[in-house]
Amino acid sequence: MPIVEWVGQSRRDEDNTQAEPSRLVNCYREPAGGDRTRFILKSVLGMKAFADLSTVFMRDAVEIEGIVYAVAGGRLYSVNASAAASDLGAVQDSAETTICGNNGNVCITAGGRYYVWDGETLTQPAAGAFDSFGSAVFLGQRTFLTERGGRRVQWSAVADPDSLDALAFATKESRDDKVIRAVAVAENLWVFGEKSVEVWGLTGGSEVVTPLRTIEVGLKSHGLLATMPGGAFFVGSDGVVYVISDGGGAAVQPISTTGVETAVAVGEGMRCFYYEDEGHKFCVIRFRDRPAWCFDLATGEWHERGEGAQHTRWAAVAAVKAFGHWHVGTDLGKLHRLARTNADVGQPLLRRAVSRSLWQGGERFTVAELELYGQVGGTSYIGYDPEFLSAGGGFFMSAGGEYLLQSGTRARQVDVHCWLRVSKSHGKTWGLAKQRSLGKLGEYAKRVVWRALGRGRFFVFELNCAAPVDLPVFCDARVRLEA
Repeated sequence: MPIVEWVGQSRRDEDNTQAEPSRLVNCYREPAGGDRTRFILKSVLGMKAFADLSTVFMRDAVEIEGIVYAVAGGRLYSVNASAAASDLGAVQDSAETTICGNNGNVCITAGGRYYVWDGETLTQPAAGAFDSFGSAVFLGQRTFLTERGGRRVQWSAVADPDSLDALAFATKESRDDKVIRAVAVAENLWVFGEKSVEVWGLTGGSEVVTPLRTIEVGLKSHGLLATMPGGAFFVGSDGVVYVISDGGGAAVQPISTTGVETAVAVGEGMRCFYYEDEGHKFCVIRFRDRPAWCFDLATGEWHERGEGAQHTRWAAVAAVKAFGHWHVGTDLGKLHRLARTNADVGQPLLRRAVSRSLWQGGERFTVAELELYGQVGGTSYIGYDPEFLSAGGGFFMSAGGEYLLQSGTRARQVDVHCWLRVSKSHGKTWGLAKQRSLGKLGEYAKRVVWRALGRGRFFVFELNCAAPVDLPVFCDARVRLEA
């Protein structure tokens, strides 16, 4: 019987599901072995409660000198390593919010306004070249500020974000479009407009910056841009997702698939952010109305990230590394730590892998057997029996003539279960779920087999697991077909 790779990256295009139904939700592919010819499914990091800002609408979060600073609900907060949150003052509440540091100072733009926290007070510095701000960026010991609804970028004095000179600015001139925001990539300032991007280099002289090149694509919206070590990624004005690898002459590389571009076109894309997981570097597009799409720079593959049994939107809107861990801020004002819990703040993390379409040139065939290979027997999953009564070594009576009993629960090793559904319509309709055990700790030889899966011209398989353990299943399977 042949061994076939049954599942790849997420490629499902909701406008054309029959072309490619393959999906990975809350899991991604990791190369298995040195030859990198086989892959195994790996669960995404789950969320653990860390800090609560007691408000809603997290806008942005960064780490500056060992403290997390976050804007949520129109307030600036600091969070320390003990998860203690402090309210530092009021700022404008706006989805168009950015935060950066400058020699210990915290610089915030929110709703067109500019704020600086110096460790003791939150102030609005006197305006320089303009007084409506779109974003703040730290580069070359200065804070660069973009003009909201305009074409200019101004900068502060060296190491002094409060000092803005009316003549210290430059104008985006290569194309007739307004600036949306800017980011620093390596040693350059990337100024994103509605239709184009200009790359500016630092001169070290009185001019401060000089244009280097222009890229003929703009930024789709303010939030759809994020930096990462040595680069950035963004959703372009053309609906394509791009990665910038460095600040020099490297070309901007498109990374999106048709499925991603359809989600961008029909979905409500809100924010981009970046986080890491054991060597995997993830660029995330967070949507308001569907699971997030996540690109793994290590493998060049996409997966999706959602919550709950229906895979609704991921609550995360920003990510920050602090205190030795990655954290995400949510719409509900929470700061959650990312960890290999295989659960989301105590709720199940449903992992789903949907296969490619299996077909035989249009001829009808029977799937007599499907066997998945997993690293079974190596996972400890503790379950609990229902409440029981115990009297220790035996039943006995008190002086009053009543039995003395003790109630509680009993922990034990239980099987890790998964379930499979089959579609004969390219994933449009599904049959009943068929559950199988992946075994429990020590059951290393357990086979995971489904038989008599039906007859048809097309087959798509959907594997699900909600147990709070990793999903150690290989991406190839043994399939026995009958004519």
